[in-house]
Amino acid sequence: MDNILVVVTGRKSWIVLIAAAVVLLAACSGGGGPVPGASPSPVPSPGVGISDGAFPSAPPESNSLSSLPVFSVSSIDGEDIRLEDVLGTAPVYVLFIPGADGELDRAQVDQIQGRYSQFEALGAHIFVIASDLPTKVVEMRDEFGLEFPLIADPLNVIAADWQVYDLFGEGRSGPASFVFDAHGVLIARLIAAEPGDRPSVDEVLGVIEESLSAGGV
Repeated sequence: MDNILVVVTGRKSWIVLIAAAVVLLAACSGGGGPVPGASPSPVPSPGVGISDGAFPSAPPESNSLSSLPVFSVSSIDGEDIRLEDVLGTAPVYVLFIPGADGELDRAQVDQIQGRYSQFEALGAHIFVIASDLPTKVVEMRDEFGLEFPLIADPLNVIAADWQVYDLFGEGRSGPASFVFDAHGVLIARLIAAEPGDRPSVDEVLGVIEESLSAGGV
């Protein structure tokens, strides 16, 4: 009951954790929200995003909902986003990018947009948090026709809360991905060890699909 299925897809830094006990408990209870009383198995900590050497900022050390900060902010379109209201209702992909002008960042959001219909088919929410000015994020949205919520975090408040700020000494967020199942359980994360260390869209979709097939809804 308390086993964790660990799947490494493509590289050591993309850590996938399916908390079987929490999923099964939630499925049996018939509830659609997170399980506040559950005690999920621990996520392996430090070492996410790295193969060798020390990690510059320790990642969150638990996959419990209460250990990760939630945010209540407005998107660049003025939509009120309360993460705590979404977690536990559907799969969620929270993506941090350093900015709206970076080639890698722009390519990543463009690739996600190209597969957005597949996220929608799975009922998954995507929230992209850019360490940049709202005007820059709006320009990126318009250029690529992005349909998912975008959050400008120029002061890096959210990035600091999620411990992904200043990973490379640049004074902004580092690339980081967090995937939650439909019960609000953290099932995968990647905190980059280098700017190009990011999960592919296939990897993210695969984790969400696996969680759903394991009883995540």
